[in-house]
Amino acid sequence: MIEVSIVIVNYNGKDLLKTAIDSINKQTKENYEIILVDNNSTDDSIDFIRKNYKNVRIVQNKENEGYVGINSAIKHCKGKYIFFANNDLSLDRNCIKKLKDILEKDKSIGIASPKVVNYLDKNLKSCGTWVSRCFYNGHFKCSKDFMKEIPYNGVALIRREIVDKFGYLFDKDYFIYAEDLDLGLRVRLLGYKVVHVPEAVIHHMHSITLSRSKKYKLTYLMERNLLSTFIKILSVKNIVIFAPYAIIMRFIGMAKDVLTFKFINAGARLLALSTIIINLPCIIRKRDSIQKLRKKDDSFLLQVFSERYLFSKQKINV
Repeated sequence: MIEVSIVIVNYNGKDLLKTAIDSINKQTKENYEIILVDNNSTDDSIDFIRKNYKNVRIVQNKENEGYVGINSAIKHCKGKYIFFANNDLSLDRNCIKKLKDILEKDKSIGIASPKVVNYLDKNLKSCGTWVSRCFYNGHFKCSKDFMKEIPYNGVALIRREIVDKFGYLFDKDYFIYAEDLDLGLRVRLLGYKVVHVPEAVIHHMHSITLSRSKKYKLTYLMERNLLSTFIKILSVKNIVIFAPYAIIMRFIGMAKDVLTFKFINAGARLLALSTIIINLPCIIRKRDSIQKLRKKDDSFLLQVFSERYLFSKQKINV
């Protein structure tokens, strides 16, 4: 019986795949399967996998669907747990086992997430993630690492039964950015915890795939998706309370962009706000379907929110 379905998302990452797949194949012996979701790559990624890794099943998307393209693999997953990740990483030998052990021991945990170490600079690491009530988020560093509750992480092990409740892993309209935050907060609405497990380690190649994208496009996706999650997740009461804070912080971001002559970036933030208004009916429909599954109120949800890192120099992007 397969216990863990390991799903890797790829887009023109042929040069990255050997490192990622080799590290998976060296995992402590577990009953797992490997599924590669390819987002219509044009760099011979598929041929490379077929030739060198017979144990990898391939799911091909007809277009580049971003990280949310991982949804295409869900119906093919046979595992009790699903480990989801991008192609630009390497896993420590016991990574998946340590994550699985946590889920096996504590049924209240829905997602177990590893510590992230920079692949190029071993001294740079993420000891967890944070999200503020204005719905800006990120990673933080710390001198002493320990298991803790966090709001989300983009690489993690999740219970298959949770994915089945929603019918998907990530919101299909997000492409990339905040899709993992959206997932983590949905999981908390069900009453499960999301935890950071420092003993499980991955080495991340510092967003090599994203570095090829234009900054303003990423800013647009980030702002649009964060605001969409804000509306979908919070209670109506807290939407009203925190909306001024969220909007003010976006305009502060625009002001900083203008003062530093990043006019296109400021325009991307404004476009994201406009997109949210235009797509509000669609977002509300998604909200309704999510809220029907709610098991916990916002007091449980907000336990993992903090303003501590919003202006802190300790936050990092990985």
